[in-house]
Amino acid sequence: MTQATNPATVPAAAPAQQEDDLIFRPSPETTLGVELELQILDRDSGDLAPGAVPLLKVCSEEGLASVTAELMQSMIEVKTDVCRHVTEVRDQLVPVLRRVRNLAGSLGFDLAMAGTHPFHRTNMSVVFPAERYERLVDRLAWLAFQRVVFGLHIHVGVPSGDLAMGVTSMLVQYLPHLLALSASSPFWQGVDTGLQSSRAALYRMLPHAGVPRHFSKWKDFRSFCKIMRECNALQSFKDLYWDIRPRPDFGTIEFRICDMPPTLPITLGLVALTRCLVISSLRLLEERPHLRSGDTRRHWIAVENKWLATRYGLAGMCIRTPGGRKRRLGQDVADLITRLLPIARETGDHPFLAALQPIDKFESGAARQRRIYREAGGGKTVVDDLKSAFADGLQE
Repeated sequence: MTQATNPATVPAAAPAQQEDDLIFRPSPETTLGVELELQILDRDSGDLAPGAVPLLKVCSEEGLASVTAELMQSMIEVKTDVCRHVTEVRDQLVPVLRRVRNLAGSLGFDLAMAGTHPFHRTNMSVVFPAERYERLVDRLAWLAFQRVVFGLHIHVGVPSGDLAMGVTSMLVQYLPHLLALSASSPFWQGVDTGLQSSRAALYRMLPHAGVPRHFSKWKDFRSFCKIMRECNALQSFKDLYWDIRPRPDFGTIEFRICDMPPTLPITLGLVALTRCLVISSLRLLEERPHLRSGDTRRHWIAVENKWLATRYGLAGMCIRTPGGRKRRLGQDVADLITRLLPIARETGDHPFLAALQPIDKFESGAARQRRIYREAGGGKTVVDDLKSAFADGLQE
């Protein structure tokens, strides 16, 4: 996906431009775009290393335009173009990731994927030298250095703004499921947080983050953005760091809930599952248009369920009904995947769901990191395992 400039770091657009960026550019098909945030590691210590500047320089020389900077110099982002299915996502990502890994190695760096680094001290992080990031640090102050976290962002095309709102309202109930499957950030600055996703907890501290507001129609979302701009709380919809948000410029819904999983197969499995969720919701909304207005209770319950997924992952209990009926999240995920398998077979994405099954044998990134740490007794061993998992996922 093309990376747009973050409006939080540039002067406010003129009113006409602001209105234009809220025109939803429809996607007639459920196309995909995926963004991976990778860790740059010092080869000897295993700590995060400020290697983005030299690495991006050689990537540019090699014509890798899909590799871009992130807030800190210990991060890079690798993104796809618009893809028709998950196989195309894989076929775009694998050669780029192999080349980036080789280029990083030539500079003395390693790469890995996870939601956080096991022992990095964030006061040692270095901001990427770009004006927009410097302005972001000025705005967020200390909070900017709690953003040394790494996520997986998945875009899925939808036909209209109203449907984007309808699908979002339907799918907030499944944000905890995606978080629990992707959870890979149990450690923060060398401490076992007791959480499955410390990234989710840290990100919640940012303004305009977390479970999105409820909007019945696209015009309600537009009105929200207009009001927030007029009071200078936002400069653009891209200042909204919600777990799921519309991207009118791309004609997509962007899922931002996921930690960066430790392997490419799990990543692709989550992409397949997310797309199936959107397709299922679009079909239901076509059959029952009255559901487009959504149900605010889903949003209320999603906040609590997200916390339960953050804390306990797949082992947690989730609230399934406004009446308070609960169920183990892992079982709910297993049933969800089974329910969506017919759609995955239709699209040809079903082989990728195998990385998430069976749930009773699925080991999340967080669980694996804890197991490795307890077996070996050190964060360096966890990092070595993350590097190996990343490399193994790029094998034929």
